[in-house]
Amino acid sequence: MISLTLANLKMMVRNRQATFWALFFPLLLVVVFGLLDIDAVGSGELGVLDRSGSPVSEQIRQDLEAIKLLNAGEFEDGEDRGRNAIASGDLDYLLIIPQGIDDPAVLQDHSSRSPVELVSGSGTPNRNQLVDGTVRNVVTMVLADQVGIAAPNLVQSDEIMVDRVTYFDAVLMGLVALGIMTNSIISIAVRISTYRNASILKRLLVTPLPIWKYFVGEVAAHLVVAMVQAAIILVVGVFVFGARIHGNVLGIMAIVALGSLVFLNIGFIISAWSRTPAAASGMGNAIALPMMFFAGTFFSTAALPWVLPYVAEALPLTPMLVAMREVANAGQPLWTTWPQLATLAGWALGTGVVATKVFKFN
Repeated sequence: MISLTLANLKMMVRNRQATFWALFFPLLLVVVFGLLDIDAVGSGELGVLDRSGSPVSEQIRQDLEAIKLLNAGEFEDGEDRGRNAIASGDLDYLLIIPQGIDDPAVLQDHSSRSPVELVSGSGTPNRNQLVDGTVRNVVTMVLADQVGIAAPNLVQSDEIMVDRVTYFDAVLMGLVALGIMTNSIISIAVRISTYRNASILKRLLVTPLPIWKYFVGEVAAHLVVAMVQAAIILVVGVFVFGARIHGNVLGIMAIVALGSLVFLNIGFIISAWSRTPAAASGMGNAIALPMMFFAGTFFSTAALPWVLPYVAEALPLTPMLVAMREVANAGQPLWTTWPQLATLAGWALGTGVVATKVFKFN
């Protein structure tokens, strides 16, 4: 088995064009996203905890919702949960509007009034400055207009220390998964289709080599390539463009291996339905490209319209991305991602069964 795997690896390495393009596309995207300073400008999720329930506080919330810099909305889960959401990265900002915000007597009493509190995470200091200034301006203008009191110092800022996870940190995991998916699906589909057209698979049937050993050797070789590919992308992202990995790299590689197995099975299925290598490449791209955009490679699936967020949950790339980001960006141990790992294992089992049923040697 080892010698067969090594033989497959040698054949893959000798095909320099295929190897180059398999690495070039995801690395090109790493360079593009690494050069773009996307975190310098971007919207943030702001929850408004309204303890006043007055027309003044309602006007503050409406004015904040109209600002494109913020995805503002009402937050009703309480201050403790809001702070926990900021610490975990589920919320960027929490604005706490106290009681008495519409009472001039309360506002003028500096000793007893409660300030409007803006709670933020420390991960995005540049955006925090913009949001802080924006919130202060909105609160001041609404109070001057509705209550007739200019209170520029009424807003108090509170910062929660969190590990900074930039957009590039998150998208790097997407690029790793993208590279693994496209290479696994298209590479194995084109390779098997080429072997079938050249009658190599048919000849294998009359050799003493057990067929299952051949397929295990193919899969093992592609898993090794997937590991090397993921390692190269991570090294370039971390050491060239400064991405940070907060979790265990071995956990990331374990997810890469499981996800690669799913996409290799899909590649075997495609090879059974394609008559030529060109058709296999086209079918592989037709499957990989929608997953690339709908599974959350570059942006959150929550931004998708209509029922597409629910459709995204059914794609095999989605649990792989979620698990990788939980480990790499959130610093979670691998075992906490067991729902995603179980989903990937189910995909691996299901696609493996289908691949064995539909595969053809001629």
